[in-house]
Amino acid sequence: MADEVLTGIPLSLQQQFFCSLDRGDAHGAFGSRHVASSAWRVRGRLDVGALRESLDDVVERHEILRTSIARDVPVPYQTVHPPGPVRLTVHEFPSGPADDPGARAEEWFNEIESLHHPVAELPHLRAALGRFGADDAVLVLTVHHVAADGWSMRLIMRDLLNRYAHRCGHTVPALPEARQYREYAALSPEEVAGGGLAAARAHWRNRLRGAEMTAVGTDRLPAGRVPAYGNHRFLLDETVTGRALAVARSLRCTPFMIFMAAYALLLRELTGRDEVVAGTFSSGRGLEGFRDTVGPFLNFLPLRIDLSGCAAFRDVAARTRATCLDAYTHDIPFGLIEEEVPGLMDAVQAPGRELIAFEVLQFPPAPTAAAGGLAVEEIRRRVLSQEVSCDIPDGGLWALDVLPSGETACSLKLDANVFDAATGEAMARAFERILRSAVTAPEDPLPARSRR
Repeated sequence: MADEVLTGIPLSLQQQFFCSLDRGDAHGAFGSRHVASSAWRVRGRLDVGALRESLDDVVERHEILRTSIARDVPVPYQTVHPPGPVRLTVHEFPSGPADDPGARAEEWFNEIESLHHPVAELPHLRAALGRFGADDAVLVLTVHHVAADGWSMRLIMRDLLNRYAHRCGHTVPALPEARQYREYAALSPEEVAGGGLAAARAHWRNRLRGAEMTAVGTDRLPAGRVPAYGNHRFLLDETVTGRALAVARSLRCTPFMIFMAAYALLLRELTGRDEVVAGTFSSGRGLEGFRDTVGPFLNFLPLRIDLSGCAAFRDVAARTRATCLDAYTHDIPFGLIEEEVPGLMDAVQAPGRELIAFEVLQFPPAPTAAAGGLAVEEIRRRVLSQEVSCDIPDGGLWALDVLPSGETACSLKLDANVFDAATGEAMARAFERILRSAVTAPEDPLPARSRR
């Protein structure tokens, strides 16, 4: 079966959404820098041959990693191809007394993540191994985003370590059954919605009636609209992170709800509007049976938050919580939401306006146990900004990650074609200021709304 070509497979609703953001093979959803990635510090004697074979095992196990999408046809479709070898590059870092392996690993992660990854090249999985010595290395995994999301990257690493240990002669537990992504793509919208499609459509139609996504003004109009994404990174310290988590517990909120409430206040400050419609993402993994499937499942969700009448941050948090719970209950792919709300995206499609989505990374637990004689740890504490980063299909993106250290790693990805670097840095400072004030004194009166 693995050597068979399967073609004419319909696209999932998420893949159809990607097609709506198709800007060719250079930019947009199918662009060569639209990738998902993860990096892992690997300690122990690594067998490169076994690693190479294990990467190939992962591609054989997950069909989506060897699936192409025909887009230049009236009705796009998928084709599953036979397994092929994964491109693995090996780099030897020069040694020296002044070297900081941790900083060099993060720097190299940035370098690998920003490389071109043409969507037409199969398999979609690539790997780069940088070695500091015989028993210390960093492994970067990259997959084109049409074939994987952040959740998938954890699954890929879990499966890779399992197959590596097996190939090194260790006894390993059987991997859970992984249904193929084409099985998910074959589901009807009603099945994707878990049987509640009519109620979900009605919810979004009513919730977003007359709404437009909140757009932020850019520094300039696009020149040729060739994106040039960079990534501004910074840390929220243990104090502000700890206070945010404590406020979340006291208000029966998730950390995401608290961070999103602060972001809603930032959007109010940037736009002067009391009502904001902020974009975020869900994992899209609500269906039992597909949580071990590699593929793009994430759903874009518009969160409409009315800040009028909010006297204190706790009021903003309460409204954000209610909005989020409603959205999660009626989570469906964005294409179905947009059908119910014509004009929702009009504001962000206007020249000089950009949607900047917001997410807090929440994936399955990272594999940490020793496997095949190796100990691995995911590189999540990223502090090095990038002038050139991987792309997103459109707009901008905030991404936050609450770290085991008690800090929060933050990144703001913007297109330098329309935003100055100083603008991103100012947004980051404003977000930290708003969040720090909010979680320090959630009962205090909110500052007056600016008018723009």
